[in-house]
Amino acid sequence: MRITKIENQKKRSGRKNIYADGKFLTGVSTETLARLALRTGDAISPDQLKTLQTSEELLKAKNAALRLLATRPRTEHEIRARLRRKNVPDIQIDRVTSELEAAGMLNDEEFARMYVRNALALKPSGIQRLRQKLRLLGVERETVEDVLREYDQDVDLEAEAMKAARQYLQRHRSGQAAADRLRLKKRLTAFLARRGFAWDEISSTVQRALNGDPEEEHE
Repeated sequence: MRITKIENQKKRSGRKNIYADGKFLTGVSTETLARLALRTGDAISPDQLKTLQTSEELLKAKNAALRLLATRPRTEHEIRARLRRKNVPDIQIDRVTSELEAAGMLNDEEFARMYVRNALALKPSGIQRLRQKLRLLGVERETVEDVLREYDQDVDLEAEAMKAARQYLQRHRSGQAAADRLRLKKRLTAFLARRGFAWDEISSTVQRALNGDPEEEHE
């Protein structure tokens, strides 16, 4: 076969129609056409056509991944899962994720750090909650533990627990009768547990929060 014409598609900018021996052969992106350096008059073998189609499928998969990353940062697991839902072959998913990692656009360790920073800004949280959330997002266990080790060293977990407790009490203690103190204690304990704080952090925080935090009194 020989390419007899290459023309712009009328309704889709950035795409071309390729004709071989006077008949329509395939549609292709301008990027793929330039990468393979195909021009009118060139011979195109079945192997070259297969390479062309594979390159086009790879580009579509990469563009789909980039659209996902444009909305928010994502883990490699999330990208792989979404591409599989689009029936992208695993070999192409491997290529796409490798290219994105090389370009610095896909990095689970940085994602985990960012997630922890954002989580702390929105909701004071303990190690267990952060670990669970990151694992659900597909971050590898070793990466999660490395990032949480940094978090544990850099953040005062009891201070975070106290922030969470104060937020809870501001919403729930107003108007509580003295008889409700035990119920409030149980609910505050359960709340801090759901936020992922360890028992020793919860125990000391609940005691301080309900009895009045001495540090708060001296501010």
